[in-house]
Amino acid sequence: MDTNLDKRYQTLIVLWFAILMSVLMYFVLTLLSTPAASKPRNSSLFVFGLTALGTLLVIVSFLVKAKLLERSVEKQDVILVQKALLFACAICEVTALLGVIEFFLIGTREYYLLLLGGAAGIALHFPRRSQLEAASYKNPGQFR
Repeated sequence: MDTNLDKRYQTLIVLWFAILMSVLMYFVLTLLSTPAASKPRNSSLFVFGLTALGTLLVIVSFLVKAKLLERSVEKQDVILVQKALLFACAICEVTALLGVIEFFLIGTREYYLLLLGGAAGIALHFPRRSQLEAASYKNPGQFR
């Protein structure tokens, strides 16, 4: 049983790292591209709205992950732990994508705040082995 958990944990780490690196690739894409040519006059409200939405999405990702992890312990389903990580990281990645959208549509320099917010959210979702262990045993002493 421990070997199976080790493989699942390694899979979670690889998935987490790949999603985190995708945000880094978005940043590299923005560095290699040119922003929007002209800045609209009333773009500050749009930028504020995107930033607020991105912040809300990062907060929601933690709530979704907590709910799915709670359900994984109730159902003793290890697969739900992986789903919790993927959903939470995907929601945080949307925040980073909002930054890329802001860069290409408006061309402001503050787009990197959304990229940082998404990357920080993903980094904080680092998978823990204890989450897998909690979802894999009804009675931990039973298998020892």
